[in-house]
Amino acid sequence: MSARRATHAGSWYTDSASELSRQLDGWLSQADLNHGPARAIIAPHAGYQYSGAVGAHAYRQVSPVVVKRIFILGPSHHVRLSGCALSSLTKYRTPLYDLTVDQQVYNELYASGHFETMSVSADEDEHSIEMHLPYIAKVMEEFKANFIFV
Repeated sequence: MSARRATHAGSWYTDSASELSRQLDGWLSQADLNHGPARAIIAPHAGYQYSGAVGAHAYRQVSPVVVKRIFILGPSHHVRLSGCALSSLTKYRTPLYDLTVDQQVYNELYASGHFETMSVSADEDEHSIEMHLPYIAKVMEEFKANFIFV
């Protein structure tokens, strides 16, 4: 199984699992639960010093009891794509724990003919999806065996 490294950990957000957990807990505890449980969210993908607290307002609406599958979409800042692309990797690393990609859904999406495959370097250079992964890992922490990541 090949894993996408958390290439922006240590610069765009902390690479310390304990510090990251404390930061996320702090931001989430300050965000109101006023729209949940969310079926979809839109959250920023900037460095946590700029967007960490704002992202908490979106992720606070996620109910890990309800969530069974998480689809995450992000723009490409470094590589021009003619449409949508899928990662070629099977895991996404975070300082908290690794998220496993649902290969069955990936294969179905790829078979549709509507998706390209990203190279590992393009995937790891891109920050837009990575910035959401620690929040997903944190919010789903107690239910990590019960959800699928796409």
